[in-house]
Amino acid sequence: MNSRTADRYSVLIVSSSEQFNILAEKTLPENTFSVIEKRKSASAARRELLVRDYDIILINAPLSDGLGTDFVMDAVEKHSSGIVLAVPSEIHSDVMNHLIGYGVITIPKPLKKGDLDRSVRLLIALNKRVKKLRKQVRSLEDKMEELKVVSRAKIVLVERGMSEKEAHEYILREAMNTGLTKRQVAEDILD
Repeated sequence: MNSRTADRYSVLIVSSSEQFNILAEKTLPENTFSVIEKRKSASAARRELLVRDYDIILINAPLSDGLGTDFVMDAVEKHSSGIVLAVPSEIHSDVMNHLIGYGVITIPKPLKKGDLDRSVRLLIALNKRVKKLRKQVRSLEDKMEELKVVSRAKIVLVERGMSEKEAHEYILREAMNTGLTKRQVAEDILD
């Protein structure tokens, strides 16, 4: 997978306003999003989130079936998407104070293109960092699992009369001689 493919994201735009949808699409950085879906209501967006996860969710409140804050809380609870919520300026401060602790970016309406653009770019940057951290965690988990398997194999070899050092050296030597990983050698010992 090349880096261009790896750095493509998905976005769900939730808005009953076609004008917002057009502005949001124009704001999205070119060649950054492989999936751009639009839904007109919170209920339609909830159904869409059952089908797939999205990296970013852009919401234009109010929606046809409510303000949208309940949908935001559902999305925060069940998904790891970055969320931008555009709300009328009269209630922006209250909504922002309520949602900021959940990591939701709120921006006031009427929208300034720069606000939406900065919010989307921030979420892309955060998403990259999260993906990098997840990859590191997976790598560490794999290493921990390998250590567990190798340790169990060493115990088996010790029970067969080797010292711990001899068991360790045996696994290393077998891995080098056979071109297998230490884990593969350990799994063979355990089988």
